[in-house]
Amino acid sequence: MQSRILALVIAASVACITKVDAQSDTARGPEIGARVRVFAPDLRTDRYIGRIKSLDGSVMVLDTGEVRTVLGMESGPILVDQFRRVTIRLSTIQAIDVSGGRTARNAVVRGAVFGALAGALLFGLGSMPEVNPDANDFMRGVPVGLAVGAVGGAIIGFGVGGERWVPARVPR
Repeated sequence: MQSRILALVIAASVACITKVDAQSDTARGPEIGARVRVFAPDLRTDRYIGRIKSLDGSVMVLDTGEVRTVLGMESGPILVDQFRRVTIRLSTIQAIDVSGGRTARNAVVRGAVFGALAGALLFGLGSMPEVNPDANDFMRGVPVGLAVGAVGGAIIGFGVGGERWVPARVPR
C-alpha cells in the first residue's frame, strides 16, 4: 500500500511539470535582445551568458549582469556597466546557444530523487528505538520518508528550475 502511495506521489510530482516549448530554429543566428550562452575558448574557458545588446559584422556586445530570481531571491549583483558589458569578436566564438526558456523538468526529477533518499534516511533513523534497534525498525520509517522526501525535493526542484539551451548558428 505504501509503495503505491509513493508511486502516485512521484507520478503527480512529475506530471505537474510544465514544459515551455520554444521555437528552435538552428538555421538562423541569434538576434539582438536574445539571451545567449557563448563559448569563446580563446577568451575564457567557461561560457559567457547574457543578452545581446549589439551585433555587427565583427563583434557582439553582451550584457552579462542580468539579475535572475531563484526561489524568490536574486541570483546575482547588479554590476557597473564597464564590468557587465562584454565585447566578443565573432571570429573567437566557437558555439552559441539561445535560451529556450525556463524549464523545471530535470530539476524536479533530481530534487525528487535526492529528497526521497534523504527522507528515507531521516525517517528510517527517526523510527529506530534507543534500545536494541535493528533493520526492521529502520525499514518501518523508510516508505513514509521516501514519499515525504520526494514531494519536498520536487517542490524545491521546481522552485530552482533551470534554463533550456538551443544551439544556434554562429554569426559570421
